Amino acid sequence: MNPLQERSPDPDRDALVDLVDFKWLMAGHGWWVDLSRLRRDAAYAGECVRHGLASGSGLLRRRSAEVMPLLARRACTP
Repeated sequence: MNPLQERSPDPDRDALVDLVDFKWLMAGHGWWVDLSRLRRDAAYAGECVRHGLASGSGLLRRRSAEVMPLLARRACTP
């Protein structure tokens, strides 16, 4: 396993890293993502993920699918 791809023992840190990765992939395709809003606004998060899933980039589509459960989990916690 690539040591750069190992997960940390802190799942919140891993989730943040995944969201930042998603944000920069989106930026590379011309969609600017407000990370703070992404983490607190379910409608905005859904819109961002839909853009990512509709992208022509396989990597962005994969990352979008991976962050969906992270964002859904955040929407369920106060």
